[in-house]
Amino acid sequence: MRYIIKTILMASMILAGCSQQTEKDSQISNEAYKKTMSRLVEDVWNNQNLDILPEVFTENAEMHLGGLDYNLKGISDIRQKYIHPTLIAFPDIRHGYDKLLIDGDMIAMMFYGEGTHKGEYDGIPAINKVLHYRGMAFFRMEGNRIAEVWTHSNWTTKFAELTK
Repeated sequence: MRYIIKTILMASMILAGCSQQTEKDSQISNEAYKKTMSRLVEDVWNNQNLDILPEVFTENAEMHLGGLDYNLKGISDIRQKYIHPTLIAFPDIRHGYDKLLIDGDMIAMMFYGEGTHKGEYDGIPAINKVLHYRGMAFFRMEGNRIAEVWTHSNWTTKFAELTK
């Protein structure tokens, strides 16, 4: 009987240790994910540091931009077809986020942004007006980098209103 009780106690201690380790690993992942999101918003967008894209995205990251009908694959595509043209057209663009929810390797973000239309964008010449927009993004992480992102915002609607 003592053997059974000792075995049950030992198993309980091992399971408790595993649970604590899993919770600790989850906290570490969450902190790493928050750091990646901060780098995306602050370093890539707000400070326009495109050199760190390989630190933020996996090499074959996929980006699905709802409302803009873009589906991009790879850092080069993301840089050349989306981020760089946006930064050229809106050189003072700034982003932030209200909410960041993490569940496993998935992240949900409610974001906002604004920038002055100072260069051609989507065939429309600069009008020097400020675009304000909001949206949501869902990220799938691999390690501490973004492997896939789905976004949807009111950018298209707000840009059309701005350029009327």
